[in-house]
Amino acid sequence: MSLGMSNKVIAKKLDNSEGTIRNHVSQILAKLDVKDRTQAVIKAINQNLI
Repeated sequence: MSLGMSNKVIAKKLDNSEGTIRNHVSQILAKLDVKDRTQAVIKAINQNLI
């Protein structure tokens, strides 16, 4: 996500379905209490998670 990849690209790289990646992204957004991928990446960087 932090590299700007789409769910489709991430799924292909991880050999998962796009739906699985969508679910994981949704869980990450919920756990970080943010509304979108950009906010998630910014918050993760600020909290030294990545």
